[in-house]
Amino acid sequence: MLSTILYIALAIFALGFSIFVHELGHFIAAKKRGLVADRFSIGFGPRLFGWHRNGTDFRLSLIPLGGYVSLPQLADMGRLEGGEEEEGSKLPPISYADKMIVAVMGAVFNIIFALVLSLVLWGVGREIVKSTSIGFVAEEIRNADGEVVPGPAYVAGIRPGDVIDSIDGNRVPDWWYFQNAIATGVGKEDGEDGRRQVEVGVLRDESALNFTVYPELVSSERMRYIGVEPETDETSAPIVVRLEPGMPAIDAGLLPGDRLIKLDGEAIISGAFLSTYLANHGDRTIEVTVERNGREVALPIQPRIKEGESTPRFGFAYDFQYKTERVHYNPLEQLYRFAETMKMTLYALVHTDSDVRVKNMSGPVGIVHGLTRMAQIGFIDLLWMLALINVNLAIFNLLPIPVLDGGHMLFATISKVIGRPLPQRLMENVQGAFMILLLCFVLYVSFFDVGRVGRDIGLITDEPIPEEPR
Repeated sequence: MLSTILYIALAIFALGFSIFVHELGHFIAAKKRGLVADRFSIGFGPRLFGWHRNGTDFRLSLIPLGGYVSLPQLADMGRLEGGEEEEGSKLPPISYADKMIVAVMGAVFNIIFALVLSLVLWGVGREIVKSTSIGFVAEEIRNADGEVVPGPAYVAGIRPGDVIDSIDGNRVPDWWYFQNAIATGVGKEDGEDGRRQVEVGVLRDESALNFTVYPELVSSERMRYIGVEPETDETSAPIVVRLEPGMPAIDAGLLPGDRLIKLDGEAIISGAFLSTYLANHGDRTIEVTVERNGREVALPIQPRIKEGESTPRFGFAYDFQYKTERVHYNPLEQLYRFAETMKMTLYALVHTDSDVRVKNMSGPVGIVHGLTRMAQIGFIDLLWMLALINVNLAIFNLLPIPVLDGGHMLFATISKVIGRPLPQRLMENVQGAFMILLLCFVLYVSFFDVGRVGRDIGLITDEPIPEEPR
């Protein structure tokens, strides 16, 4: 429990530091350009505590949804940022160049910070599933509605040993990109009820083949999946990480930390194999062989259909070790890959044929949980995710949305084009409306974040503990 608390604290600090870096960019640029910066806040709303120095109130505020530097000459947010009065009208105006430079420097500092982290990652390397060679193709999978359906990749003709080369014509550099490309895909057959589809290019025995695959939606997130898994490490086996109370696995004596080796004497070659075997033989007792303290233990387990469900389950969750290798992506390539991931997500979010929804995004709760998980895996993985978050922060803040940096730049450009300042009342109303929308957005995604976190740590059991890879 103590170590978990420390990891959470580290994650909160990492996210807070990223916000600090962003606001520091605005603050330094404002001071260099001669602007007034009366508040430097981590969080929004009423001041909790802080200090004053050189005319700036450095503070920690009540609502932990980001941070800001109050720059009345750039955008007078008044009480929205926890101020007591509007000061923009009392100060001399600033130039268009001042507005654009100060507004963009928050994102620039996030990119610089991500670049520094990427330099570290370049030097030490990071273990990832680099190979796109397929280790297992599921003949059947369980979709988001709990139905067992034919595996999309298997039906299309993809087989173990194939090497994924492209997705919808784009080269696939590693398994992480492949998963993102499938999940954020927007391909569909023509027609109102057209099936989801993706073009998968593979290499098989030195021949290039192309398959049209029709993904299914899986898990409570309802994300696209085609039923393939990467190669597994020959020296590893799936490890039981969680048991569901009142289910057959815990009653049979299975323990967290057991390494799953065989089902009825057949070696477990992938997570998909385990779930498919269960789907085909769940009507009888299955002998599950595990490795425990250096010796093999055979446990007969009769899968059971839980009340309200339709398929039999053992009642445990596991982690599977896939074949990894240490990569040393150069910093510019790494930053490009981060930006590409963000672009794919944003494009899918606004595309009508996509299955990515706002609820699939993460707010502060989900980000902190993700950072916590990465910290538990290792410090290098934490640095990688922190670099990814900083690139995402930079891109997100440059979107032309009021209250974000991109919105300030948009307003400054409109004023430049029309040759006069925008009406103060209009600015206040638009900024206030979008501040409320932003708050509602954060609360909305945080609601789903809490559910995801609860399921991940076993506090919420409103759906089965997954016994198949997601």
